[in-house]
Amino acid sequence: MLKMTPMSTADFEHFRASSAADYVEQCRLSGLPSLATNQTRTLAGLDALLPQGPATPGHYLMLLQEQESSTTVGMMWFGELSDNDARSAFLYDLWIAPAWRRRGFAEAALALLAEEIRLRGMGSLSLNVFAHNTAAQALYRKAGFVASEITMVRQL
Repeated sequence: MLKMTPMSTADFEHFRASSAADYVEQCRLSGLPSLATNQTRTLAGLDALLPQGPATPGHYLMLLQEQESSTTVGMMWFGELSDNDARSAFLYDLWIAPAWRRRGFAEAALALLAEEIRLRGMGSLSLNVFAHNTAAQALYRKAGFVASEITMVRQL
């Protein structure tokens, strides 16, 4: 159903712009001034995390493609984390193109990612999700994720 293919430099430039724009929009939708950001600041943050773009060690930027046609249906970015001897992974971004949503691709991507993480010898996978994104939260719960911490804010 789905395969992961490493992004090219051109793919990465598209990902970089669309990921930053989506993050700015998610911050806006959260309604929290503390999360207010803009495209320039967000791109600078991406560049700091990915100084070598798709060749940044320990980071994996993947196209999600339908198995048979190789049509790109989305993109994913994950990276390795290390805490002493424990190795784990963090899912920075998972995006499915609007035309391909609600067809099981995000669920398939998470299953592929879990297998990839296991093969790389990492014991866990974590992520952050905005509180207003209830659809993503449901997807992650269905895939076996549980909340490990919750940040709460009160506007005064």
